[in-house]
Amino acid sequence: MEVFIDGEWRTFDPRNNVPRIGRIVVARGRDATDIPLINSFGPHALKGFRVWTYEVSSTS
Repeated sequence: MEVFIDGEWRTFDPRNNVPRIGRIVVARGRDATDIPLINSFGPHALKGFRVWTYEVSSTS
């Protein structure tokens, strides 16, 4: 999660409570109602969720 503290946005990991070396921003919003994983009517069963990442070199 990101929190606005002392004039800047800071990133925290409330699940693990340890510093993170990287993260993937999936969405941004004020709370979970702004960025739901699924936004439709009726029952849902999440059967899988995959994220692929690739390291990108910073050299040009």
